[in-house]
Amino acid sequence: MSHPCFVAAVGIFLAVLLFTAGYFYIQTRRRVQPTQWDALVSQLLWIDRDNIAEVALNLVDESGRPKDVTDAGCMDASRMWNLIGGLDGLAALEKNSAVLIDLAFYLQQWYPEALPIAERLRLDAKQLKWHVNRLKAAEQNGNLQVSFAFYAQRAAVSYYLMTRRLLMLYEIRNFSRLADLQRAI
Repeated sequence: MSHPCFVAAVGIFLAVLLFTAGYFYIQTRRRVQPTQWDALVSQLLWIDRDNIAEVALNLVDESGRPKDVTDAGCMDASRMWNLIGGLDGLAALEKNSAVLIDLAFYLQQWYPEALPIAERLRLDAKQLKWHVNRLKAAEQNGNLQVSFAFYAQRAAVSYYLMTRRLLMLYEIRNFSRLADLQRAI
């Protein structure tokens, strides 16, 4: 039989070892997580959210429901081009949509119930990409001027709704960096 003092010493050694490993694991996660979040937010390109909201809210209400034909105003294509920033602005929307999905996934790691909203963001991003691709094809065919107002406005709606959904997700979860996210998007 083994000596009781030896067994106690091994038990204490293992307990200290596990405690130390746990402590450093938690400290590392605390340091890495904000950095990951900051890295994601830093990938966002600057977009004038008021301009995007103006374009989007011309077609839908704040909840995303389409406006009645009588309520929806007709926005001039050249004004819309200026508000969105043309094709470069749409490319920025498309890039940011991927980051918004990553930010939703970041939160989903701790709150699995965020999955439906994250999936909705993916669908919105797919729709935005489809509209942007339609405009790229129209540019190649020489029909950009005719197609811009229709597709660009719908791309703006998709992006606008993505930002609203992501902010709602962070607000529901009472995430401590909500104010930083609001400023970033």
